[in-house]
Amino acid sequence: MLRYVICLIGCAAATYYDLFNRRNVPAYVTYGLVALGILFTLASLDASVIMQNFAVAIAIFAVGYLLYRAGQIGGADVLVFVSIALLLPEGPQPLLTSVKSPFSYPFVLSVFLFSGVLGVFGIFLKYVPRTLYDAMKGEEVKLNTSHVLQSVLLLFIYSVFLYYINTLAPLPQLPAFIFMVVVVCATILFSLKDYISDRYLIEMVSVREIDEEDILAVDKMDPRVVKKYGLDKLLTVEQIGKLKKMGKGKKFPVYTNMPVFMPYVLISLVAALLFGDPLTYFYPFGAV
Repeated sequence: MLRYVICLIGCAAATYYDLFNRRNVPAYVTYGLVALGILFTLASLDASVIMQNFAVAIAIFAVGYLLYRAGQIGGADVLVFVSIALLLPEGPQPLLTSVKSPFSYPFVLSVFLFSGVLGVFGIFLKYVPRTLYDAMKGEEVKLNTSHVLQSVLLLFIYSVFLYYINTLAPLPQLPAFIFMVVVVCATILFSLKDYISDRYLIEMVSVREIDEEDILAVDKMDPRVVKKYGLDKLLTVEQIGKLKKMGKGKKFPVYTNMPVFMPYVLISLVAALLFGDPLTYFYPFGAV
């Protein structure tokens, strides 16, 4: 329970800064959580447990780092997931149910997947109604033909996959429906990706307005300029220095309004404490 309380408080603090500090979570919050996770893991004095927890944490860090470098999640998000892997190798005992998972896997995997699902819903509800309203007002909502075709293809593949899984081990109706809704929402978001990015996420800003770890919209820039200066999506100190060399007063397309993610992680942790591992409800055989 102490592990869970520490994790919950840390995630709540990270959520606060994510929402009210332009997604800038102080290092003492993230690194403090990781440090506590390492201490609790070492305190078990069980070599097999220590090795297993560290292996999971390293795997989470590796995957998260790749997503971080690609500009998909923030560095703070990665460290929070690493801390969850260390602090909570197993899910908490739910307070309102007696649900138990029939399988054994790192609890952080459940948190990552469930928060991702919530994130898809959250982003869909935030931007798609706005886009439809813009279209109703007469604004031109351009669709990227390539994205639309890819979305239709992905939706078809997901449908076939879901049908195949359902023939092997039938999913309960509600989880199957939720899974399909998530896929449809993600498909629509992908189709509208360009418009949503241009209209709501990207701003033209000067170098002095750019913060470290901001995301540069390199796909909105001249490819020759991107190649010449070796620009990446993730704006490190080195990358910001390259932008400065391109001239004073010049503005660059930056994702200044990226959606927050930590609130969905916090919701996942609270849901697990109250009702048990969320993924349990998606098992073909139901919760135990």
